[in-house]
Amino acid sequence: KTVSVYDLVDNFNQNTHTHESRIDWLELNETCRKLLFRDKKMRLHLLDLESDKRTSLLEYCSYVQWVPQSDVVVAQGRGSLCVWYNIDSPERQTTFAMKGDVIELERIDGRTEVVVQSGVDTVSYTLDEGLIEFGTAIDDGDYGRAVMFLESLEMSPETEGMWQTLATRSLAESELLVAARSFAAVGNITRSYYLQDTMAMIERELEKFMVPPAEVAQHWICKARLAALSGEFRRAEAIYLEQRKVPYVMSVSYRGLVQVKMVDSIPMQQKW
Repeated sequence: KTVSVYDLVDNFNQNTHTHESRIDWLELNETCRKLLFRDKKMRLHLLDLESDKRTSLLEYCSYVQWVPQSDVVVAQGRGSLCVWYNIDSPERQTTFAMKGDVIELERIDGRTEVVVQSGVDTVSYTLDEGLIEFGTAIDDGDYGRAVMFLESLEMSPETEGMWQTLATRSLAESELLVAARSFAAVGNITRSYYLQDTMAMIERELEKFMVPPAEVAQHWICKARLAALSGEFRRAEAIYLEQRKVPYVMSVSYRGLVQVKMVDSIPMQQKW
């Protein structure tokens, strides 16, 4: 009833999770961020190892498998084949009505098929390779390829979830323009403009364009404005004060989104 994930490289227990029923199957994804497990009551669960959040995916699960070299999940429920192309949005799934039992999952030469045995017949369901490749691009850090792929799709709940995933992952990697494009796609225009302004400020400060993400991540403007974006206003203020940028401190704000109380500016002025 207890699952432990142990990091053998760095020699520490990464996660321990207790479940109410015995577990009869489990498997990590390739990046070791997600754990799928099924209990004796045939319930399929997803455990996010970074947030320790557990999500119930499916009842009466008779088959489950990660698609090889991807974060796509294929599972069989009662009379249905379920596919999660974007496991970061587990509430969004693609479902096919089917008869029979899944016997195999094949991925050969850029083609992924789920093989189902129905009586004496064998039926194959072909998965959307484009959606599978999106997850691969995300895991490879190829955010430009991910953007190009999503821009070729019409907006749908599933596509919106992928844009949101791309926004979160690219922002964490300081790919500010990719994150800005992604937030714009899901309708968060204010945040998109904020990130574009942040990038423009960094370029003006460094007097160059197309600043590499690694350099962006280390710049004080990026650190301060992303801290403010996540609600860490005190941390943003401290970064500005370290740079002796008092005017920035007094105007820590999101354009039209959040503004720091001006009462805090008085003791800050006194420091300098």
